[in-house]
Amino acid sequence: MSPYTADRVEPIVVAEMTAEGLDQSPLHPEYWHSADGLPYGYSLDAADSETDPSELRLLEQADGRAMRCDIMLHIFVSDLAGRPALGKLAQRVAERTQGWVFVEFQAPPSASLLGHLENAGRCIGVNDYVYLDASAMAAWNAHPAFHVLK
Repeated sequence: MSPYTADRVEPIVVAEMTAEGLDQSPLHPEYWHSADGLPYGYSLDAADSETDPSELRLLEQADGRAMRCDIMLHIFVSDLAGRPALGKLAQRVAERTQGWVFVEFQAPPSASLLGHLENAGRCIGVNDYVYLDASAMAAWNAHPAFHVLK
């Protein structure tokens, strides 16, 4: 989620996917592939396209700005090896777009994990998931319990 428009976000997403070593498919530009063939992609939508209005207001209050773009980064297969790259991409895109990363957990996060994320950056808890700023996302990427749900 970012306060930037999709037009401003897309070149950043493309640059970060390239920096991660992903190659865009010449036949299907919506698909990107890692060196080992894992398929990735992204989509850019209106901020309210999939986010509940009350959650959007929480983000906007915390950020002090309207959220204008929902950035969806995808890995299209259930291959655990590709998920750290997805987490790193999300962190770098959030950093460059002054955005937030939606993180869903396999189980409700412990108070100590939430405290760790809050100490690292900004963390907004909603039910059993959180929105993290780039600093908190970097801490999540480095955490031993790191995971990405597909």
